[in-house]
Amino acid sequence: MNITLFDDETQDSPASVYYPHYTTEWLVEFRSIFGKRKEKMTMMTDRMKNGSGIANALPGFVKKEVDASLVMDGKVDEQECIDDAFETVRRFYLHHVRSWSVPKIELTNHTFVYVPYQLVEKNGRWFKKTRTYLYEPMSASSDKVENFPEIHHFIKKEVENV
Repeated sequence: MNITLFDDETQDSPASVYYPHYTTEWLVEFRSIFGKRKEKMTMMTDRMKNGSGIANALPGFVKKEVDASLVMDGKVDEQECIDDAFETVRRFYLHHVRSWSVPKIELTNHTFVYVPYQLVEKNGRWFKKTRTYLYEPMSASSDKVENFPEIHHFIKKEVENV
């Protein structure tokens, strides 16, 4: 399966799972206290839970051939992602930037992307018990797999099928 994902140069080992997201780029024209302004804004929408967030500093994308069994299917379709991102951008400019006029928001680019996650086992600090963590190479962060119920359920299902 050929997918688009973040250029993960820091990733040493192959991903255990590819989590679905949807990125949108917007051109926003608004009026501030200093006059009319135009800004570009990038949003990233979670295709499993349908929540959007500002993601202006994203790394580049690459297309890569991956095993289809490692790719999670998104539950949220393309139009719902665009609508959610639009609403988040609109609210941001009305409430945080405090635009003096209704902002004109135009969609300029959009794409499906996948974030690679790796399963890592670490020994506990105080006990000898080994715990499984989910590591994201893009942000170099790790957390317990149990804190991500969608991924945890997907991995359990894949292990049962093997």
